[in-house]
Amino acid sequence: MDKDLLFKNLNEGILEEKGRAFISNLEKNRPIIGRHGGLSKVVGRFAHKHVVVIGAGPSLDGNMQSLKGIAKRQDVLLVATDMALRPLLLNGISPGFVITCETTPVDFFSGFDTSSLHLLVFACSFHGNVQRWQGGMSFYNWMMDGDFFTRLQESAGRGLGSVATGSIVTTQAVSIALGCPVKSLVLVGNDLAFTDRYYACGTVSGEKLFRLSNRLTSVENLHAGQINRAREYEIRRGDRSFYTNNQFLGAKMWLEDIFSRSSVPVIDCSVPGCSGKFVIKMEFDDFIKNLTVKKRRRR
Repeated sequence: MDKDLLFKNLNEGILEEKGRAFISNLEKNRPIIGRHGGLSKVVGRFAHKHVVVIGAGPSLDGNMQSLKGIAKRQDVLLVATDMALRPLLLNGISPGFVITCETTPVDFFSGFDTSSLHLLVFACSFHGNVQRWQGGMSFYNWMMDGDFFTRLQESAGRGLGSVATGSIVTTQAVSIALGCPVKSLVLVGNDLAFTDRYYACGTVSGEKLFRLSNRLTSVENLHAGQINRAREYEIRRGDRSFYTNNQFLGAKMWLEDIFSRSSVPVIDCSVPGCSGKFVIKMEFDDFIKNLTVKKRRRR
């Protein structure tokens, strides 16, 4: 796999598919950006925390109770991706932060009280989601080369802060966390590949498939169709096979490169997630047990 070519194709695809949406959304978001500002005010909330970045992969389902048990610990900060927010709230889990970079009209936030939550939001994100959000917000730019993104950064305001990105929202959450003095970074539900389901239960995408199902087309068949359309590459972990697409594979390679150079401990509880060559592979319950043991020893 030619990593540079993959990233080049992804970046060109982003501009081709979403360039106009970037400009339109930013123009609508600018008054709100002016009221809320950038990332500088949230850095302190990440400092000296175990930051748990929560994706919406199927492995999230098995970690809900553990996340609920750890959510209120003072030394832990939960950061949910936009697609993961709905299943978390349905399970009574309120993350410290939510992050979104979705530029198209995918409604992540309707039907929930978000007034006590804080949104980390790409300046060119879909204006409808920015409008619906009820709590605090901190905007940011993408750290990408080229005249187009330079103009976007200047229009949004360079003082917001620029975040490196590797094609999916998880990579932006990781960039923000690793830019702060965190104790550790933990990945949950950031599967980056799939077998029989693309997302965890309760996501916006899953609910859409449920609504589309009928007596002739089951939810299972719709899931199978979604998977088949996204099967571009195969990943093997031991005797298990997973499938992935351009976007997830690009994110996986990007994350593994970042983690190979990071001095921060990175624990990946996702399935399959990143390779064990670059992260500590661990069950999330085992991570919690280790935290509890360390806390008792300090006492």
